[in-house]
Amino acid sequence: MDLTPNDEQEALRTATIDWCRDHMRLEDARARAPQLWTDLETMGWTGMTGAGMDLDHATEALVFAELGRFLAPVALLSTAVARRCFPVDCDGKVALALTVAEPEALRLLDPAGSCAAVMWKADGLRLFGSGGDHSHAPTIDPSTAQRRLPWTAPDRTAGGTRPPLHLQLLAAAFAVGCADAARDMAADYAKLREQFGRPIGWFQALKHICSDMAMRSAVARSQLYYAACALDANAPDAAFHIAAAKRLADQAALDNGRANIQVHGGIGMTDEAAPHLCLKRAHLLQFIAPADASLLLA
Repeated sequence: MDLTPNDEQEALRTATIDWCRDHMRLEDARARAPQLWTDLETMGWTGMTGAGMDLDHATEALVFAELGRFLAPVALLSTAVARRCFPVDCDGKVALALTVAEPEALRLLDPAGSCAAVMWKADGLRLFGSGGDHSHAPTIDPSTAQRRLPWTAPDRTAGGTRPPLHLQLLAAAFAVGCADAARDMAADYAKLREQFGRPIGWFQALKHICSDMAMRSAVARSQLYYAACALDANAPDAAFHIAAAKRLADQAALDNGRANIQVHGGIGMTDEAAPHLCLKRAHLLQFIAPADASLLLA
């Protein structure tokens, strides 16, 4: 299995990075531009592996990792999966629904302007009506709002293992991007901030922290690539590899987010600083399509 991105994939990845750098900066995550979702739709990221697109999940994971690096809206995950699993019912934004146990109220993430909501379960996906646009409440992630929706029976379901694996793979890609963002932010700051007449990155303790961040990101990204290729190849162990990718990516995002704040020192914990945005997004991603520990241990 060749895990090296081809020229077309690298071109898509580079174009995604360039667009995000100009239109969706991480530092602006607290207050995104009103037209951002329309722009994301126009760029095609909400349905890039839908019917007739002829793109594989490996390419999608590669692109979504870069979108995750800029803390793209969480609804991109649910919308991209819904466009593939429920193409007739979902032609607009689809929120991501979370619940602890049925029949508790649904918690919709990124619900503004959504026409439906998708909930992840290991045995399939459930599609709910979003119930209109109402007042929203904050989450731990300043870039993501939420609202409650009373429990109702799902309008449609997509059974089988492939739809939930698709969502879990994209959530892992977002976490890989989050880990990369924290790594890059820490490394850039270590080159810029000076202490005792030298950049703090010169000191061995900071070098070790940044090296560990780079290693965690590399391991998580490698597993993401392998898992995506396994899903495309319909490998019998694809579920295991995607769960492993989600677990490694989530842990890398959390650990790198914490290390990034440590490298920044006191300024990293202030509201106006960007480092805490990565850590808070990492915490939110833990609740989205979590890896099954029993599957990994088996």
